[in-house]
Amino acid sequence: MKFTLLVIDDEKNIREGLAADFEMDGYDVKIAANGDEGLEFLSKGDIDLVITDLRMPGTSGEDVLKKVTREMPAIPGIVLTGHGSIDAAVSAMQNGAYDFLTKPLNLEHLELVVKRALKGRELSLQHQELLSEVKSKSSDNMVGKSPSLQKVNNLINKVADSKISILITGESGVGKEVVADAIQQKSSRRDKPFIKVHCAALSESLLESELFGHEKGAFTGAETLHKGKFELADGGTIFLDEIGEINPGVQVKLLRVLQEKKFERVGGEKTIEVDVRVISATNKKLEDEVKQKHFREDLYFRLKGIEITVPPLRERKDDIPLLLNNFLSKYNKENNKNIKGFSNSAKNILFNYDWPGNVRELQHCVESAVVMASGDEIQAEDLTLQLENKKNSSGILVPYGISLEDAEKMIILENLELNNGNKTKTADILKIGRKTLHRKLNEYGFAASSEPEEE
Repeated sequence: MKFTLLVIDDEKNIREGLAADFEMDGYDVKIAANGDEGLEFLSKGDIDLVITDLRMPGTSGEDVLKKVTREMPAIPGIVLTGHGSIDAAVSAMQNGAYDFLTKPLNLEHLELVVKRALKGRELSLQHQELLSEVKSKSSDNMVGKSPSLQKVNNLINKVADSKISILITGESGVGKEVVADAIQQKSSRRDKPFIKVHCAALSESLLESELFGHEKGAFTGAETLHKGKFELADGGTIFLDEIGEINPGVQVKLLRVLQEKKFERVGGEKTIEVDVRVISATNKKLEDEVKQKHFREDLYFRLKGIEITVPPLRERKDDIPLLLNNFLSKYNKENNKNIKGFSNSAKNILFNYDWPGNVRELQHCVESAVVMASGDEIQAEDLTLQLENKKNSSGILVPYGISLEDAEKMIILENLELNNGNKTKTADILKIGRKTLHRKLNEYGFAASSEPEEE
């Protein structure tokens, strides 16, 4: 994908020099001598990133940035200035700047910042491209376009209309039940019973009764005949979630059902025959459970007619934009809100976080953020309830490949921004001396020594 950059600077040598440099890197570049010319280019569209001087006669770079943030939030803006002050840095960040660099410029660093910003822009474009598709999708469908998820979808399409048993594996929260739903909806049994059992939620005796039913008087409290889930699912499908948790006694009866399609209710003698397709799921490695004698090997192979492994979200981050939009639409409706999207800082957190709780954690995060958001865009601070007590909970997420020096600068400046420019508080949080903080800020080109002392 070829990106178009807009360079706005009242110094001819700088704007033309940057244009020549970025054109050599394969970008299309448009240049403007002032803010008004820059806004005219932006009004015509087809701009992917803005690099603007901060101080210019007439319409300033800060004014340009405010308009871009308000009307074109998906376009990242990088601010350049020879007036390096903390106030200017904080103001630029608050107005939506992706990054803030001081003159004279380090071109290699600027090129790296541009590449990172355009990666986010690419994700935003994918987000928009898939918007119409999301609207046609139910939240119960498989959401995503990543190659790994497409493999899952292709396998679902192949096996859905067969009678073979399916074992769905993957970490907690990846969407194993969603896969089971998709299989059912694509099968010829879609209009037949689809019974779900969460095996870990029931004790040994209750699980056996729940699956196979019981006769009246079979045990204390069994006052009436109770049909089990297999009996109720006759002709359709049963989904056994957390199958790795079932005890040895139930494993034996389940093996018989899979082999012979027969069972007896608890306390009963009558043999009941059923036609039931079995889909099961687990976040355990059943091969290890078999080796440790916790799970029957013959049952494992019966369940694993076909295995579908759902990849964790950290391995398919290309799906995050579509998932975000899907959940945003869902929770906007549920909470009578009209939030239009996510700020750049919020997206930075969401795209860089590893999501140990997978899609379920992302879903809860978006739900909470929709409730917490006070504007028409979800901000980084709206996500802190979900990401607290984890690394980088403040939203300062360091991109892969960044140098140690740049990472330190990023952490210091973002902490300073989060503390509204309060250097004493920032130094305390970072556990460094205030003089050290001043020295670092001076190294970055910010006139920290001229800032007023906090009380």
